[in-house]
Amino acid sequence: MGAGLKKPTFDLATLPKFEKNFYREADSVKSRSEREIEDFRHKQTIRVNGKHIPRPVETFDEAGFPSNFPSTPFPSFF
Repeated sequence: MGAGLKKPTFDLATLPKFEKNFYREADSVKSRSEREIEDFRHKQTIRVNGKHIPRPVETFDEAGFPSNFPSTPFPSFF
């Protein structure tokens, strides 16, 4: 089965551009003031620099993971 298949070759110059930009900022994240963001980063000892730095998310719900993604970092199989 599949013995006659050949590996496809792609000309990267002709392929459409694809960007992996799936993150959508939650309304709760958008609505935070700059002061709230600064306070959160200070409390969590987060230092950032550069341009176009995303606002921090504080919960898994704000991160925009799919609904079937576990809501805790480690499943409870211990």
